[in-house]
Amino acid sequence: MTPPEVYLVRQPMANPFVHGAHQRHTSDSVVLSWTLGAFTGIGECAPRRYVTGEDCESVLTQLRSLDFAHLAKALASGDPVDRGRALYEHGLPFEASENLGNNTRCVVEMAILDSLAQQAGLPLSTYLLRITEAVATARRTVPAHINITQVLDLSQPVQAFLEQRKPLRSLKLKLAGDPHANQQRLETIRALAPPLALYVDPNMSWSAEQLHGSARQFHALGVALFEEPLPPGSLEDYRQARLKHGVAIMLDESVTSASSLARAWQHQALDAVNLRIAKCGGLLASARMIEQCHAWGLPVYLGVQVAEVGPLIAAHRALLTAYEGFIGVEAGQHDRFFHTDLLEPMPAIDREHNAIHLPVPTRTGLGCRLTSHVQPYHCATGVDRHPNESLHMERAR
Repeated sequence: MTPPEVYLVRQPMANPFVHGAHQRHTSDSVVLSWTLGAFTGIGECAPRRYVTGEDCESVLTQLRSLDFAHLAKALASGDPVDRGRALYEHGLPFEASENLGNNTRCVVEMAILDSLAQQAGLPLSTYLLRITEAVATARRTVPAHINITQVLDLSQPVQAFLEQRKPLRSLKLKLAGDPHANQQRLETIRALAPPLALYVDPNMSWSAEQLHGSARQFHALGVALFEEPLPPGSLEDYRQARLKHGVAIMLDESVTSASSLARAWQHQALDAVNLRIAKCGGLLASARMIEQCHAWGLPVYLGVQVAEVGPLIAAHRALLTAYEGFIGVEAGQHDRFFHTDLLEPMPAIDREHNAIHLPVPTRTGLGCRLTSHVQPYHCATGVDRHPNESLHMERAR
């Protein structure tokens, strides 16, 4: 067995990203490269403690506990599409998988899916449709491009952002706790920007009273959705805000699994949901949740984690190619955050037209590989020296 290569990527950002829960100045991802037979798969997760309770250190700790040799044996035989279906239906094939955090599951599963799709000779988007239940979706015509929802964080002045970014159809505005400042930012957007679908995101920093007090003013300014404005565990407050105050709620951090999605739906706590691959536990869990939302008629917004560095970006494009009907799609800002690319080819963003182009995939799997720029973030491993022991890693100097 070829042991996995693991990278702890804290890449400096050219521009910070600021919202109500955090200020980010570097990426914070774990990247994994694993060769299974003749094929090398890559994966990424971007853990955020305020979202799933995980961080990069906890992911590395869980990776140390995994028996990758046993996992490789379980994946070594059989048709790659059948193995993918087994992953979709039963999860990773070892007992410890039920105790894994969402981000650990995400990074391992993504590398496996990339490798299996290559073995099957299929682009990952096509492979996903083969192994999941999205039969009707497989018949759709993939659009040439998708307009993106840009995100205005708290570090950027509204006027400069609008002049430089020129959002076309939709905009997500990060908000803080200052009602007057929030009102001013919204009024400036409405005065200077073209008609936009407008979403506001206080990142769990408001009280229920703030939400109720802002609802009427924000509705008059054309705010379509409030994204996760209240602290964790506020499903009843969201239900009351929707039913009594007419506030449209999009949940994000409260929904990290199929069970939490079902709980929020049964509680009548949401009008839409923001799904992101890493927080949901990987591509297969995200696909399952997208399909469930489509069955319910619940709108889905396909988001990204701030400062994704590579494989997550490519996986996001695979979901976009496989599924449709999103009310908003983020593209991230890797082209603005980072001076060097860790992926080749790096999925492009058409900034002139605020769009993601979706050419017909011609490469198998994720369709990309890690570049040499990832090497400074490498973590030394001991699997090859101690094949019967758990993965041991220490940050490479």
